[in-house]
Amino acid sequence: MLKVIRIVAISLISILLVATFGFLYIESTWAKPQFRTPKEAFIHGSIGTELAPLPVFQVLPDLFPDQFQPAGKQAGDWIEQFGLIHGKPEDKEGLPVGFSVSNYQPQSGNPSPVKFVGFSCALCHTSHIRRFPGDEAVIVTGMGSTSLDLFAWVDAFKTAILDQKRLTVENIAKAYEAKYQKPLTIVDKTVIGFWLSTARGQVLASLPKWDAPYNGKNLRDSKLSPIGPARTQPFKELVHFVMDRPAASDKSYSKLPSLYEQENREWAQYDGSVRDRLSRSVLAALAAGATPNNLVVPEISHNVTQAIEYTRGLQGPKYAEVFKDLKLDPQKIERGHAIFQQSCATCHGDRNSEDNTWVKGELQGLITPIEEIQTDSERLNYRYYQELPNAVDVFFPDSNPLKPKRENIRPGPLGNTKGFINAPIESVFARAPYLHNGSVLTLAELINLKPRREIFYRGDNLYDPIDVGLASPTKPDDQHYFKLDTHVQGNSNKGHDYPWTYQGTAWNKAALEDLLEYLKTL
Repeated sequence: MLKVIRIVAISLISILLVATFGFLYIESTWAKPQFRTPKEAFIHGSIGTELAPLPVFQVLPDLFPDQFQPAGKQAGDWIEQFGLIHGKPEDKEGLPVGFSVSNYQPQSGNPSPVKFVGFSCALCHTSHIRRFPGDEAVIVTGMGSTSLDLFAWVDAFKTAILDQKRLTVENIAKAYEAKYQKPLTIVDKTVIGFWLSTARGQVLASLPKWDAPYNGKNLRDSKLSPIGPARTQPFKELVHFVMDRPAASDKSYSKLPSLYEQENREWAQYDGSVRDRLSRSVLAALAAGATPNNLVVPEISHNVTQAIEYTRGLQGPKYAEVFKDLKLDPQKIERGHAIFQQSCATCHGDRNSEDNTWVKGELQGLITPIEEIQTDSERLNYRYYQELPNAVDVFFPDSNPLKPKRENIRPGPLGNTKGFINAPIESVFARAPYLHNGSVLTLAELINLKPRREIFYRGDNLYDPIDVGLASPTKPDDQHYFKLDTHVQGNSNKGHDYPWTYQGTAWNKAALEDLLEYLKTL
């Protein structure tokens, strides 16, 4: 009898081992790593921010038109209403620019038999330039998006997840079959069911601390959610994920940055808070939902590092090439260059016209104290400004190869000057809007050639090549725009009064017109 029991036990163990190894083999075939080129990694590569199974993502706008078309169907599809850019039908299942498709599960990075949708670097760092309605847009890779309303989209996404009546596996399957004329498989439904249960549980658990998401028409209400299009709250999200705190008082609104010629920068971020490029990208991915675990998955890690390589030498667009019908004035450029050298080059550097390299300015890479530059200081004064760098250091285990070095994150152990970094301004015309919080629409306003608008509208903005920046309607348009009031905390458009304050002492309109002409050439 004992011998029979042993034989049965050995058989069961053998079957279990075979099944285990069989499962591991099958699992290994779900995600075949793709090691992309730098450009492909930037545009298409996952950075560990997987959100939902592809079939769910494809039908969410159909199941929730009230959330994904909050301005009504007449204002366009969900891609247009959240300021995204339509992708090519043959790329990534026709998803918008900046969405990636992978076979990795959210947060863990484990292989999945069903594809998941997440973000790529191109989501926040690709934009378009249009001069008039119907204009064929110039798509600029590396330009900070001027239209993406990411936080509103995330709230719409969370609202859908929380809807237990409408968002069910059964409803997803019905909507998918109706749209694509084919049913979901048993594997699809199983993965979707597990994902939905997990994601819904995580959002529900966060509500007592982080509060419920906005939804419907409230997504476009600047009084409720003042971030708006083309901006983010980077420290708030890091405080959420790293410190597990609500960061409710954070008003550190920052525009989505352009990433041209990153090799010219030693310290990243507007306030120079992160030194090396890898740490900057890792923390950006973390703020967007990645984890220390999935960031070290070989394909994801490769995407992050290769995307960095892509931006090191990425050339921004040239004004003269984008606006071929607008001729620049050589004499004004020459006079404007002299003013730039006198008033701007010390902090920002200048372009060498002979070999197109960037010549570093004497103070470039250093921080101008907030007391001197006098721009909005909320980014430097949020509640956990001092604690967050140490929290990041603790959050990553020492064994994690992507752990940021503590000395590369400001404020450092000995403290640092609070202010904003003097950065190069390559392709400055394609960096609109201006100042770190996006509170100045044009270069003409930034250099004080024209007064800075106190209230304007952001979203589906056209480009103004004369004042060099974004155009804004003069009255509200709730279908396409979001109100930005520079009197609201975190939105100040004051400071950076170089060369002169508007109509102040020594103010020279003709000289500023020359300077504007030169800025178009950078």
